[in-house]
Amino acid sequence: MDRHKHFSHPHTLSFHKSLEGAQLTCTGCNFPCTGTPVYSCRACKFFLHDRCFNASRSLTHPSHPDHPLSLFPSPTYSSGSFICSECNKTGSGFCFCCSHCEFDLHIHCAYNTLNPIPSTPPPNQIKLKSHPNHQLKYLPKAPYASGTHLCDVCGTGCDPNGALYRCDICDYDAHVTCTTLPESVRREDHPHTLSLLYVYPYESFECDVCRGAIAKSNCMYHCSSDCNYGMHVKCVPAKVSEQAPMNEMTFQLEMFKLQNQMKVHEMAVDTMLLGTHGLHRNRYYRY
Repeated sequence: MDRHKHFSHPHTLSFHKSLEGAQLTCTGCNFPCTGTPVYSCRACKFFLHDRCFNASRSLTHPSHPDHPLSLFPSPTYSSGSFICSECNKTGSGFCFCCSHCEFDLHIHCAYNTLNPIPSTPPPNQIKLKSHPNHQLKYLPKAPYASGTHLCDVCGTGCDPNGALYRCDICDYDAHVTCTTLPESVRREDHPHTLSLLYVYPYESFECDVCRGAIAKSNCMYHCSSDCNYGMHVKCVPAKVSEQAPMNEMTFQLEMFKLQNQMKVHEMAVDTMLLGTHGLHRNRYYRY
């Protein structure tokens, strides 16, 4: 069997026209690679699509023509993730970076723009640790017309025109990108590794980045050293909010205050009308 070297991995890789069986994820782009040509180091569970293996170490991209982009095997930020300047989504695998600017691209976004070709099709069904009882089916378009449905992994809205994974039995939805979240990440403002929690273990939890409440039905990242530090899945690359948004409890309290103010106002109006009505009656009887 041929052995191949790649700059991103210390061991030699073997090439396979197809690896069937367990669901495999490409280390470079974080997309499934089962049933496709793949380079692998099985001992390390390291897999690369043929396209990711052969990606150029440097390129000039039309969306950032002033500087060349260099390919890094992992994000250059201490958080362990980056925001792609092309699709604005979080990335944790291979990254094309500009050494002069905070400009980063997913490897697939960089090449899809340069030379669009059909992406590797996602598997038709998957099973998530956050939803272990049933498999989720891949849908190229959401089955609902409105954008009111939320991803049950990250808690943000699902695009009614976008692809997702869904369990019809439980009405459970997941963004395609949320099915390949890294098990652990880091942030530069926290000294410990953050681990992905699939089961919500708290009565309530406030995100340490955006200060909003984390829903019990969602996944979250939490400090592996048990220092009660955690955040929404989508808040890992975000900056800490300077002003806390209104959480559910604050919202309920403000609504209660507003309702009381409205009741007081209505009572005052009723009293005024009653007094006016009484004055008219007194005038009537006076005559």
